Amino acid sequence: MNRKNPRRTLFVLLALLGGALSPGLVLAAAPPAAAERDAGLDILLTQKARDILERVRLVDGQARTRRVEVSADIAKGVVTVALDRAFLPADYGPSFEDQRSEISFGLLHWAEQAAPFSRVIFLYDGKEIEHYFPEIKAADDAAREAGEALRRIRGTPGSGMAFVAAGHGYFYSYKDNRWVTSRDEWNGVSEGLLTPSYAEELKAVIEQRSQMPVVRPRVQTMGTTHPPSGEEWWTIAARYAIAEQYPGETKIWNTYAGSALWDREEREDINSRPLLANHHRAEVAIHLHSNGEPSGSARGTRVIVQPGRPMDAALAQSVLCSMKELIHSLPEHGAFTVAPAPHALDKGENREAHMPSIIVETAFHTNPDDAKALLDPVFRSAAMKGVEKGYRLWATGKACETLALDPLADVQIPVRSSRFVPVAFKGNPQYPLVLELSVASCVGGNCTPSDEEFMDPGQPVQLELLCNGDGVGTVRWRTRLRDADGVVTEYQEFNQSCVLT
Repeated sequence: MNRKNPRRTLFVLLALLGGALSPGLVLAAAPPAAAERDAGLDILLTQKARDILERVRLVDGQARTRRVEVSADIAKGVVTVALDRAFLPADYGPSFEDQRSEISFGLLHWAEQAAPFSRVIFLYDGKEIEHYFPEIKAADDAAREAGEALRRIRGTPGSGMAFVAAGHGYFYSYKDNRWVTSRDEWNGVSEGLLTPSYAEELKAVIEQRSQMPVVRPRVQTMGTTHPPSGEEWWTIAARYAIAEQYPGETKIWNTYAGSALWDREEREDINSRPLLANHHRAEVAIHLHSNGEPSGSARGTRVIVQPGRPMDAALAQSVLCSMKELIHSLPEHGAFTVAPAPHALDKGENREAHMPSIIVETAFHTNPDDAKALLDPVFRSAAMKGVEKGYRLWATGKACETLALDPLADVQIPVRSSRFVPVAFKGNPQYPLVLELSVASCVGGNCTPSDEEFMDPGQPVQLELLCNGDGVGTVRWRTRLRDADGVVTEYQEFNQSCVLT
């Protein structure tokens, strides 16, 4: 946001919104006082919130309302949505969490045109949702306490295991009396049927590169039928697979025993994932999803963490950084949007976890371009390699940074001799690493491009520069690094002169 020109901010955002505001609102939002810099953004976001609330799918107990005010705290990166109690649900469940996500990401799409934001807070008659559903805060507090107790005993979780969950899948709806999916299909993407391929990709790369076993709660084998639904097992929600594998562990998969709620098995599915991760005392829990937002405008990768968990936020930041690096290494996805920071939202998958837990929303299936990326196996591979790399860097205490080659000084080499020139770089490349050497210009001498491969991270990266003949001359080299994942540095150029001594 241009902090020195609040009127410019207002009109830029108004243009982005396609002039959605009434003339009266525009006039009210543009007084010259600099203190009202945020007022224009607040008005715009309030209008967008009203539009979203007009079309959002209501959950049980809610009444549609236009009583909404949105305020944006740019300094803190927080958007606050003030609603009335009519918009409270009868019960806190997955449909309500999904609805809050849709509203959040719909508003963030517009707010982030002006400045970075990392959280949306909802108030109902001035109070957060935990005031009305204290059991949510109690569950969050209990999970944090259990996680802290484990860390005090062991230092860090000691199973050496990662937990990777593919989001959603078929569950039995007692409203429709049939098996349904949690998400509608958009742009050829059905989230619950897409995420298993992402989970399998991530499982393989964690096992290979992080050298740790991975637990996946959903059935992975294709071709076997789940008799109650008639669908293939791999399409079925985790709750049912966990019940098959751990029939005696009803506290994991049957948390709503005796309930008459129509979506009780969907709720159990969401709870069962972190509870199974807790059961295995996993080092980390990674939940894979695609994202949704009804307008179809929002795009890109986001990672969601539970508010107030700094360890999880640090993991999410590393994952976002590494996903950006790997996704942008693909020419066809070089401009793909990746959020600069994690987003804090209260979600059951993270809330119940005793270990660092993140939800990776890889892209928006509601956006046609994002959906196309989600269906691209090359994109999938790069995105999941990024998730693994982000976790590995975080787990080993390394910072994610852009792969960059340090400048190389010009060198003079006597004819009929050679010299090794050390090459310094920043970043965390995946080996084997290739040092490319190409010719920018050549005057005399033998100017032959070459590639040198380095297999061992402990081996120094260096150029061997030759002046084999008797003649003098100068070659200007262009050089860069390319790692095993296709991540490349910017080129650096330097001169090599073959000289008489």
